[in-house]
Amino acid sequence: MMIVRRPAQAGFSLAETLVALFILALVSSAGASLLIGATGAGQQIREREAEARQVDIAQRLLRQDLAAMSARAIQPADGFSPATSLFGEAPSGDSPFLSFVRAGWINPAGVEARSTLQAVSYSLRSGDLVREATLRPDATLGTPVSSRILLNNVKSIELGFVRGGQRSDFWDGRTGRAQGILPDLIEISVTFEDDTSLTLATLTGGRV
Repeated sequence: MMIVRRPAQAGFSLAETLVALFILALVSSAGASLLIGATGAGQQIREREAEARQVDIAQRLLRQDLAAMSARAIQPADGFSPATSLFGEAPSGDSPFLSFVRAGWINPAGVEARSTLQAVSYSLRSGDLVREATLRPDATLGTPVSSRILLNNVKSIELGFVRGGQRSDFWDGRTGRAQGILPDLIEISVTFEDDTSLTLATLTGGRV
């Protein structure tokens, strides 16, 4: 009787298969980590770019406002409080810490029924630096107000007013002597929650 031997079947043993799966899992995990890392880095870059743009816009608006500052007084909307030309102090609560009138609001050919003056104010609200501008200086309760958040995550703001070589951290344009008088230069220092800071100093009233 003749015995026929079948050839052994080619393939991987269980141990080899497990080793291959383990190596594949390591490679996949490393690839996923690299992909997640690249995605996270890209997101951080985009966030940094957005923050840089925000700071640049805020600086530009602040400098433009201060450089175009006018000594014209603002009549409060309640009609009873004294008119104020420029008021500035360290932020306290949600009320404006800096308010004044600025010129230079473009009105080509006088098409709109308004002047080229605006009342501008800055407030610090829950860590946001907010700029508000009204359609005209002597606003009423129904006067439209344009509001814009310029900076986020602000921890503190310090002001400095320089006139005739003298510096003060407070300016009150409601008093008789100060009304209609502007400082020569205004300094604004912003400190963020991460302890980075932004400082700018601008000459007022178009003296640039």
